[in-house]
Amino acid sequence: MYSSQLTALMTTYNSSQYVVDTINSVLNQSLSNFDFVIVDDGSTDNTVDIIKKYNDSRIRLFCRSENKGVGYSLKEAIEYVHTPYVIKVDSDDLSHPERFTRQLSFLMSNPAISLVKSYFEYFADSPEVAASERFISRQRDACEINKINTEALIRENLPRWLCVEHTTYCARTDAIKAVGYPDQRLCEDYALFYQLHRHGYRMDCLPEYLVKMRLSNSSVTAGLTTERLYSWFSYLFELKKERILQLLGGRASLAIYGSGGLARCMHQVLTAQGIQVTNFIEQTTKPDVLVNGQLLPVKALRDCLQQRILIAAQPVRLQLVQQLTDFGLVEWHDFMVIA
Repeated sequence: MYSSQLTALMTTYNSSQYVVDTINSVLNQSLSNFDFVIVDDGSTDNTVDIIKKYNDSRIRLFCRSENKGVGYSLKEAIEYVHTPYVIKVDSDDLSHPERFTRQLSFLMSNPAISLVKSYFEYFADSPEVAASERFISRQRDACEINKINTEALIRENLPRWLCVEHTTYCARTDAIKAVGYPDQRLCEDYALFYQLHRHGYRMDCLPEYLVKMRLSNSSVTAGLTTERLYSWFSYLFELKKERILQLLGGRASLAIYGSGGLARCMHQVLTAQGIQVTNFIEQTTKPDVLVNGQLLPVKALRDCLQQRILIAAQPVRLQLVQQLTDFGLVEWHDFMVIA
């Protein structure tokens, strides 16, 4: 029924430690007729040698000697997809044996939907990771993302934050190609979904746990340096620049809700763009914060309701949206979520 309908899409970079488990979870799907495109992004370990040991005609491996980042690799990889549907696979995650069948069936039965995500759960690859605050935090993140489980909820939340986990999507290839991936090492996933939303493509959720995401000390999120965070937020600014300028409404300044690392990074990005940040905001007044040589006050939220507010506090983003709405503020006019 599904012969030559679907391509599994995966990029690799120094993935030798986990790629065998991932490939096996793909090749052992209940749906057997699919292509498997793999683009290796200049691995310096034996990832390519491992992949080449597979004697499976479904695998099409493309290699480059230079590492150019995941966004560049996906931008290239999607051009190798010639089937009507594409399903994303990350090189250290595991797909449920029924995943391809279930998500492809959903799209074929719902022709108006261009992309469907699924529920996912994290698993730790070591006792050390399992005991870490990072793992506990990621589990909370997964619960929040899985709660966004209808077309309406995705449409409402996607302009605010990344509520579609990249490794869980299955989509119509023409939609992904029409929007395309950006040449970015970070934020390539959110950029894809954000632009799909902007162009009117409909996205939905299959409320089944079909992907297990590995969390290890080598995961991308384990190495988010200040420099990488700045690069990420700089791209987010460009992605949401139109919305941010609408929020400013001709003003030269705004306030940032939050005073932690993300808020301070956003302060740096906005300042570089010529936008003044007058203060940070928390629920209650806190001591001033020194950021880039500038001492900024941290004011109580109730004292800042006349300001334009940019929310850069991920754990409480949705609670803040509700709280500010209850105060009578209007989202996208008086406040917005940056990430």
